[in-house]
Amino acid sequence: MDIKKKINVTILGPTSKIGSTLAKKYLEDGNNINLFYRNNNNKIFLNNNFNIKKNINQIQFVKYDFLNNKKLELSIKKNKKIFNQTNILILTIAELGEIKNFFKQSIKKFSNTFYVNFFFYVFFFKTLSKVLNNKKKMLIILFSGGGSTSFRENFSAYSLTKVCLVKLTEIMSHEIKNKKIRFNIISPGIINSSMIKKILKQKSNVSKDEIKKIKKNLTLTKTNINKVYKTINFLYSKKGEKISGKLISSTWDGITNLKKRDLKIIMNSDKYTLRRKEN
Repeated sequence: MDIKKKINVTILGPTSKIGSTLAKKYLEDGNNINLFYRNNNNKIFLNNNFNIKKNINQIQFVKYDFLNNKKLELSIKKNKKIFNQTNILILTIAELGEIKNFFKQSIKKFSNTFYVNFFFYVFFFKTLSKVLNNKKKMLIILFSGGGSTSFRENFSAYSLTKVCLVKLTEIMSHEIKNKKIRFNIISPGIINSSMIKKILKQKSNVSKDEIKKIKKNLTLTKTNINKVYKTINFLYSKKGEKISGKLISSTWDGITNLKKRDLKIIMNSDKYTLRRKEN
């Protein structure tokens, strides 16, 4: 499903495989994009992958620091105009963490994974809510990952943070005062990303079944990201505008094909939540 009217899309995590691919798609479709990057290496990546001179009226790079709460707060306040003009806000920031048995993992590294994958989001959205105007309409997209709804051996830090993020998405959608701001979290399937490459390098701690599954599905990266793109656009469309607080698998749930009556049922049920129930 394509968006016919030009919109403003803001992406935090534009150097990730999903973030950069989605940014290119929205840019190619004539939309304006704001890409928030963290360091000089990120800036080099963006300069090499996006022709800012050619698209000077459509693209904006914004530097910020998500590892420092004070600097992050200042950045959000400084860029409140960008956020208030944003129609779709996409966050792909994630840390894999250690791939080890839970009882052997470093507390320091475990805590760091929780900060990047969860507490950053808590602080970001609490701060963002204070700078958005009362009538702001926005679709916010987060990403889940493997292990959030099923057991994944040796990925405890990553899996736990993603469970927390799914639940946070549901809580924010219910408790935010302005219901025109909607939160949804997407499970994108296997993507040939830097995170997957790290997993394959540490395969001694990864089950043989998982390695086999990853290798089998790596060729689906382009298809899976296209499904993510279509899912986001569907959620932004008139048909999907009531959906909020849901965990959606862009590869399996087929939400873009649902009828209007089904969508109403979804919002009054536990379907597309951690509970994954029909009623």
